[in-house]
Amino acid sequence: MRTTKTLLVLGATTIALSLAHAADPSSDPYGLWKPLQGAIYKVHSGIVSDRTPPTASDRKLTVLVDGKTAKDIFDAIGPDLPETCSGDQGDRMRDKKGIHCSYTAQGKGSKEGPYRCWIGLDLRTGDSIGTVSC
Repeated sequence: MRTTKTLLVLGATTIALSLAHAADPSSDPYGLWKPLQGAIYKVHSGIVSDRTPPTASDRKLTVLVDGKTAKDIFDAIGPDLPETCSGDQGDRMRDKKGIHCSYTAQGKGSKEGPYRCWIGLDLRTGDSIGTVSC
């Protein structure tokens, strides 16, 4: 019995250390782990623009990312959609299931930058969900 407990503790410790090591950017030989900068999130029910708290039957996560992180996501999910919500010259949009990204030409000088991405997940099912339309 004591050996079983020791093995369980040793196994759990090994897994915890492996996970910590995997998420440590200094131990990433390919440089894939990046800090998540310029992000905010909310857990809610309904659509993202609702100010409705989550319920037992409706819990969604929406993450809004801007800056370099949003640019990296934007670049990864191309191609551009044929039309943008604004219709302004130079604006661009990209969309993949629960990820919606935009580039706003007028946003170049803003603090957040021209790139923004919304990422949505249904926390009850784990499915990706649309977050914003226009």
